[in-house]
Amino acid sequence: MMSDENVRTFVRNTLGCDCDEEVFRHIENEHGASVAGYTLRNKINVGNRLLVYIAEPGDLEKTLPELVNAGRDERDARGYNRFRLVLVSDDAALKERAFKAFKKLPAADEKIHLHVVGKAGIVGL
Repeated sequence: MMSDENVRTFVRNTLGCDCDEEVFRHIENEHGASVAGYTLRNKINVGNRLLVYIAEPGDLEKTLPELVNAGRDERDARGYNRFRLVLVSDDAALKERAFKAFKKLPAADEKIHLHVVGKAGIVGL
């Protein structure tokens, strides 16, 4: 299981989040959570302000909009500030396709961020 320090490092360094240190006092990390019919690798709540879904991309054209919609809805329902969707893939072509598709999603607002992280980037999570 991922330690709070690993979460802090991942969120700050890999995702580039500049959250205040006080936000990291409360961290929840759920493995295998079911969201929108998908099983997430990790679902992370940082300080009841940041929601992070870590998932395998699967069928990108179907997975991406469904996870973005679910994350936006959960973010809003819980009153969080931001939602970050992390797709785990070492495929450079998938990364490019994911960002192009993400830009076209009507549900993607300025408080939703997409990240595509290689498998090495989530070791220890």
